[in-house]
Amino acid sequence: MMDSERTSVLTHWAILIGINAYKEKPLKGAVQDVQDVKAFIEEVSSPLHTRIFTATESANPNLSLPIEDPRFLPTYDNVASAFKEITASAKTGDFVYVHYSGHGTRELPHSRSYNQSTGDLGLVLLSGNEENPERYLFGRSLAYSLNAMVRKGLIVTVVLDCCFSASIYRYGDPRVRFLPYDVNIGSIFPSDLDTSLVDEANCSATRDASMQPNWLINADKHAVLVASGPNEEAGEIQDSNGQIHGALSYFLLGILKEDNGGGNNLKNVYDRLCAKIRKCQLHQNPVLYGNKDQAFFGRPSWGIPATTILVHKKTDGSLELQAGQAHGVRDGDQFSLYPLASSKVTSQEGLAIASVTHAKALTSILKRLVIPSTDNQTSWKARILTRLLSQRFPIQLAFSLPHHDEWLAVLKERSLNAHIDAEQRVFSLRVALNSNQDYEIRDESNQQLINLPSSPESPTSISQLGGILEHLVQFRLVRDLRNEASTDDFQRSFDIRILSNGKSFGPGSRIEMNHNAMAELVVENRGANNLYVFVYNLGPCWHVENIYRGTYVVVTPKDGGQYLKGILKKKLRMRMPNRMIEKGDRSCEDIIKVFVTTSPTSFDSLELPRLNEPARASKTNRSSQNSGDATEDWFAVNFYIQILF
Repeated sequence: MMDSERTSVLTHWAILIGINAYKEKPLKGAVQDVQDVKAFIEEVSSPLHTRIFTATESANPNLSLPIEDPRFLPTYDNVASAFKEITASAKTGDFVYVHYSGHGTRELPHSRSYNQSTGDLGLVLLSGNEENPERYLFGRSLAYSLNAMVRKGLIVTVVLDCCFSASIYRYGDPRVRFLPYDVNIGSIFPSDLDTSLVDEANCSATRDASMQPNWLINADKHAVLVASGPNEEAGEIQDSNGQIHGALSYFLLGILKEDNGGGNNLKNVYDRLCAKIRKCQLHQNPVLYGNKDQAFFGRPSWGIPATTILVHKKTDGSLELQAGQAHGVRDGDQFSLYPLASSKVTSQEGLAIASVTHAKALTSILKRLVIPSTDNQTSWKARILTRLLSQRFPIQLAFSLPHHDEWLAVLKERSLNAHIDAEQRVFSLRVALNSNQDYEIRDESNQQLINLPSSPESPTSISQLGGILEHLVQFRLVRDLRNEASTDDFQRSFDIRILSNGKSFGPGSRIEMNHNAMAELVVENRGANNLYVFVYNLGPCWHVENIYRGTYVVVTPKDGGQYLKGILKKKLRMRMPNRMIEKGDRSCEDIIKVFVTTSPTSFDSLELPRLNEPARASKTNRSSQNSGDATEDWFAVNFYIQILF
């Protein structure tokens, strides 16, 4: 971005869509949702250009059309025009916010579906035609419009307060924001997009592995918040004044008002949103896709990582950490607790210390050791202080290294297990000086680790090396996570494989692929319960990345009908890092790690940045609500990908 663009005033643009006046199953709170959002963003955002489209039922039962002027109705043509006009008028760096409150739908899977397992999702807009009053805006068309915005350099946030769950649709419940797919509407208004919307040239070239959900183009450049997972209800609630709202819109707006509209990024907002929905015992888990570091209606934030995890107070008064053995948590681990609304996790104000007394599969019970004077919270965010599992990866320091005492003190402070090599103990990592008096790190087979920052010998390098060793131990901890106690029934309930070059590879396989080649991950649900799938790339620059870029993927059981096929298929594109190619390297190894769980969770706490690149901002675990009463189980598998250039 040029200096002149940086200093120019950035403009906020908004497209707000609220529809109550459906022919069948009208809603009560959608119009109010976007009117409330409009009033709020007008207070906190300037300059602001808003396009609002609403459809309100007439009080006259003899009138079937909404009361609004046709120019401001949420018709397909009006909404499409608004996207085009804003894309043309906005300048690089401007902010765009899209809020939709209304019904969602799900198209039947067919040969052209972008999601072959569930069918494509869509928003139910109006057509402007009284005879056929509704028209679908499918995810692929929405993605096309969003892609045009992000390619121009706009920072886009989308909120979809609707439901896409055909499997749990209850026609008699007017609160659920879902309408069954109508093939007649689909045939009258067919989609005019016949080509893939994924712009491969615009996808992040810094990622060694990428996997795009069918609604996302470049997940680094925008964020999408959806009211619920594809197997859940998203509905309306009534506030204390009797006013009806969409649950997502209501709680989201409340959080933004608490923050006065600024400062907090989406991951923090999302965390608090999940806590409020859990407190009200609503059976929906919002899903966040894309750039979780992006500020609401604002720019992405960058800084030093400080991963935090949600903590809830249960009805019996105990504290439940939304992470367990699957996340590397063990009995005895200690955490510091902070108010959920806090944007910082380094201040001592209001600090509490808690220890894990019972690490379960996906959650853990905490006991507070230090309690602050003011303690009226029901939810917190926790930052890890000591991780006992790190002790499984001992670090050996060469006897010839200077400053032994300082080395041992620095590594102990980071809860790392270190010893001097004269003790002849087993090690996972070994630190020594080479002939050039530079520090080098080797593994247990005495192979020097590559893609590490250079570190000449000096007392000031010890702290830096301590951070690198902590990072490498965390990487190995994630790599080696497995569940030896997973039940046989759970393991038999799914099948995981990768398809590459016409061959099928099971977990643990070593797969050779060319640089920039495609493979396909397949997860099949063979059981009777939902599966929650998480896909991570462990790369040669010692990073751990969520390559799906969403909270989780649900693989529902095959329902025997037309909607749910019980199978997930996602394309993977594998690349060598550019810096390795530039150095002349011709191969590298990536690990694709797949977690499968019995209930929603988050593995954000396992993510690591590249060692040789700036880290992203504080990461709050995007943990969806977990009742804690359901049976917890998990499984993890690795695929080893040899990438050849």
